Amino acid sequence: MVEQAAHVLSWHARSYRKSWRATITVAFLNPLFFLFSIGVLLGGIVDEGRADLGGLTYLEFVAPGLLAATAMQIGTNEGSFPVMAGLKWTRTYHAVVATPVRVLELFLGFFGWVALRIVVAAAIFTAVAAAVGAFRSPWAALAPLAALGCGLAFAAPIAATAGAVENSSVLTAIFRFGILPLFLFSGTFFPVSQLPAALEWAARVTPLWHGVTLCRELAGGTAELWPSLGHAGYLAAFTLAGGALAIRILQRKLLK
Repeated sequence: MVEQAAHVLSWHARSYRKSWRATITVAFLNPLFFLFSIGVLLGGIVDEGRADLGGLTYLEFVAPGLLAATAMQIGTNEGSFPVMAGLKWTRTYHAVVATPVRVLELFLGFFGWVALRIVVAAAIFTAVAAAVGAFRSPWAALAPLAALGCGLAFAAPIAATAGAVENSSVLTAIFRFGILPLFLFSGTFFPVSQLPAALEWAARVTPLWHGVTLCRELAGGTAELWPSLGHAGYLAAFTLAGGALAIRILQRKLLK
């Protein structure tokens, strides 16, 4: 199983050599632009106003949020249209399962590739953020792993959705009315406690809020064992449930 999944991951990596330029903006440049424009420049203004950010400067507050949000965007991007393309447009998934590769191995290879993309992007972002003083604790070295959990928590259920729907407009609607509001209102740029009570509750049940909080606590050196395990477990539950559903949908689509 591992060998076949590794072959699928390698296939994704070879394919990515042709398209990496189109993804570098979302994976690397956009988060760095946000880090410097909002974290450094706007952050100086916010800090002068003494915003209540739990003792953090605005740069220290926003950088871990951007790390988790970047992982969410990569996981969502990889789990959406590429999966639909493999099933419906290019039908490469049908070609893969015509070989000895099974559906489970296809999915694990795909998921391994998504995880690799997230970890590389998160590690680069963490290094840059640490260099500009955004992370104050050595525990920030674990922040890419927290970001990985956040990204996979989106990639799995989005992949299941992409496999289940027939119309790509559903995915477009998810990006427009789901991912964008989460990016703005799940604690990336300001504490969710500033939202109205109902919206604060809604933000706290999203995987992004848990990913942002875990990254921020690691980066700030305030992480505690049981709350951190709670955040990680919440993200893992989304990943496992979404992955199981995605595998089931892929089996139905590819083995019928």
